[in-house]
Amino acid sequence: MSREETENLYHYTGIEGFEGIISNNSIRMTKSDFLNDPTDCNLFITLIEKYLNKHPRKVSNLISKLEYCRDQVSKLYNKKGCNLIEYIKYIHRHVSLYVMSLTSIHDGMNMWNYYGNGGMELKFSRKDLIRLLKNTLHSEKEFLAEAQVIYAGMDLEIEEIDIPEFSEFVLLNKDSDNVFESHRSFIDNNSRHPSSQLYSVSSLDCYIAIYVKSYILTLEYLLKNKQIHTNMKPDIIFSKVFDNVSNLGDLYYWKHDLSLYMLVLSALIKSDTYEYEREHRIVYFEYNIDKKKEDKEEYAMKHINSGDFLYPYITFESDDMVRKSLKKVTISPVTGNLPINNEMYIETLKKYVSNKLGKNISVDFSEHKIRW
Repeated sequence: MSREETENLYHYTGIEGFEGIISNNSIRMTKSDFLNDPTDCNLFITLIEKYLNKHPRKVSNLISKLEYCRDQVSKLYNKKGCNLIEYIKYIHRHVSLYVMSLTSIHDGMNMWNYYGNGGMELKFSRKDLIRLLKNTLHSEKEFLAEAQVIYAGMDLEIEEIDIPEFSEFVLLNKDSDNVFESHRSFIDNNSRHPSSQLYSVSSLDCYIAIYVKSYILTLEYLLKNKQIHTNMKPDIIFSKVFDNVSNLGDLYYWKHDLSLYMLVLSALIKSDTYEYEREHRIVYFEYNIDKKKEDKEEYAMKHINSGDFLYPYITFESDDMVRKSLKKVTISPVTGNLPINNEMYIETLKKYVSNKLGKNISVDFSEHKIRW
């Protein structure tokens, strides 16, 4: 990937989306359940199921090696519906993910056809956009991540799917520009055991193996300390597991980060059908299960070929949100064929952006020429 692609990302949007971003000086993120790909954020669960099916004795072997509560853990996992897949589905029901989709492709015809037909391509400074979004966070439980989408297909072996190492992956909250790295450094400086067992993992199968073990050990811990029992309903047990993991710190940061990374991976792993899009995603979530952020959801209409529907989104705004991150506007090649003077339209858009943002922005037409 070139330096240009690293420093800048592009967002293709219709004319209404462009007008909303500029006039409100704000960024919207769509709830992950309403993205264009119907398998979005569900492929991760399917891949974990594939891993467990490939290693059918994985869970039973882990349970058999427990020091405490083996029978109770086995009963919860195998007979009471408290298996790992159901726990992850519970987390997805209670922790909402919001996504802004961008790409490293500038002036791409496929991107115009699917996402910006008749609209605009907005060129953002990657660094500035992330910094400005981070400045809107108020709670240490709010997290932001930005990364290239991980493309995978069900025909791939789990071992063939690479994921970013923790050391390469940046997760932010209001207090840190790199949550995983700061936790890793703390563990390395204070523990007799190196952090590399988790923080250097770079393949999906290794990550899943650690995640499965962590979940089993958490059930054992909660049973041993009488915080859960085998007659509890699954949702209550899941809430206890989440509470335990989400409040861990110090030398247990790794377990906390393992859970955070699960949420990020579920938002980043996408079908390789869409690999040509070279998508980057900014992902936001609030790491609790009380759905407070959903109180701030707004709704807009999205049009697809088969019809229109409402989708929920949340808004990130500050005085400088778009003004300091937007670098250029490119106009769709479709617009170039409209019965308007192109040079006059460019000047009109420059004036519009300048009036709204108080900043001069470069505006130009796509280099593509099309017949209609």
